[in-house]
Amino acid sequence: MDKIVIIGAGPAGLLLAHYILRRGRYRVEIYERRPDPRLVKQSQQRTFPLTLQLRGMNAIRTIPGLEAALVEKGIWSRGAMLHRKTGSPRQIERKMPLLLTDRNQLIQVLLQQLVERHKESVTVTFDCPCISVEERAVTLQPQAGETFTVPFDQLVGADGARSQVREALENKGLLHSQQSVVPDVYKSLFVPRVSEDKTAELVADKIHTWSLGDGIRIIMAPQADDWLHGTLIFPPDKNPLESLNTNQDVLAYFRENCPQLGQLMTLDEAEALRLRPVSKLMTVSCDRMHVNNILMIGDAVHAVSASIGQGCNASLQDAQIFNECLDRYQDDWEQALPAFTAQRLPDVHALRELSNDGFPQSKRMRLEFIFRMTVGKKLKLPLKPLPIQLIMDSDLPYSEVLKQTEGWRKRVQQSMQTT
Repeated sequence: MDKIVIIGAGPAGLLLAHYILRRGRYRVEIYERRPDPRLVKQSQQRTFPLTLQLRGMNAIRTIPGLEAALVEKGIWSRGAMLHRKTGSPRQIERKMPLLLTDRNQLIQVLLQQLVERHKESVTVTFDCPCISVEERAVTLQPQAGETFTVPFDQLVGADGARSQVREALENKGLLHSQQSVVPDVYKSLFVPRVSEDKTAELVADKIHTWSLGDGIRIIMAPQADDWLHGTLIFPPDKNPLESLNTNQDVLAYFRENCPQLGQLMTLDEAEALRLRPVSKLMTVSCDRMHVNNILMIGDAVHAVSASIGQGCNASLQDAQIFNECLDRYQDDWEQALPAFTAQRLPDVHALRELSNDGFPQSKRMRLEFIFRMTVGKKLKLPLKPLPIQLIMDSDLPYSEVLKQTEGWRKRVQQSMQTT
């Protein structure tokens, strides 16, 4: 049996392990630099909500039973509510349902199912970062213990935007990438969906958003445990919590600026939010998705901003498409790897462009966007679909979405140059 070593136990790496082990001819070892998510308290997690649409769900449901296990931990949603400080929220309905979940919840489901189904063929080691990559072996440094080397037949780099595998390949001149930091930063936010006194609640099957001005915004996704998981997003120099010194100050800020959410927040969460560190996201674009016998998938090779919610969907789809390449070439990795790069690279490059300019930043374009997503849809006006509509309501390849929405994206780009 060939030994496959996967660096990274995120959604992409874990789902690919499911696909590989179903083939019955491999052993898999997974190494992850972070702690075991099953042992980390929610208040200490740095996580964010996920919206799994057709691309991600198709990749999940190919593995029998996996969709059902995930749906038990998620919420089906058919729309979003755009809240305002006063007045009723605007509602956006979606043609195709989205499964609302959380990154750590998704990882736990994938991990639990993987270990239960393939306990004889897989090992998963946490707190164990990769520190070097050679042609047939990787070196790892566990948090507790001495450095050790693991040989492999094939290696998978699925270790996120700050990938050590990618860095090692780039240092050897075998791969080239472009990296940048997403301008906005974020803090994870957790609140109950229903207030403690049962006098206030937010709808359970909708994504909830607030725009607070100065580039500050909040996105919250209901979870199956009746909590809302989300993010407070803001420019680095516009941290709305920076001048707030007490938990009561944080609570007062939310009750004034987004009262629907402020009514649900407790003093404990206000404290946790105030103390939680600010996090940054990186974008990554590479010139290839394999090097020799090394496969690169997920954020390690195509991290994008969260503006259109496709990072995780695209990563899960990577695993499905590579499995199809293995089918096509009867597990001949020498043929499957270049075929995967040839098929997938144009789409992940298109996804980067869609993430950069698919969603408007100027006030005028945002108003048009909201009009088309709300009034325009209700009146069935003969308007060309927006990028977000094709992305969320279909499984068209990203490169095809890019072609079909060129006019809108050019207008968005022009509006960004004039603001």
